[in-house]
Amino acid sequence: MMEQPLNFVKVESHVREQRLELLRLRINDENYMYAAIQRLALVMSNELMEISKEGGRYERKRRK
Repeated sequence: MMEQPLNFVKVESHVREQRLELLRLRINDENYMYAAIQRLALVMSNELMEISKEGGRYERKRRK
């Protein structure tokens, strides 16, 4: 495995620190957290609905 130049590692570390700081700011933003919770609820609801649809289809096929 090749060694990466030291400058690249410094830049990568700096970018990582910036991303962490952005996440910290977002976590403390009430509107961002509300929207994130809404997105999670939507995804989970859609997944649960898909599971129940598949289960329903399976049950109907099995009874025939």
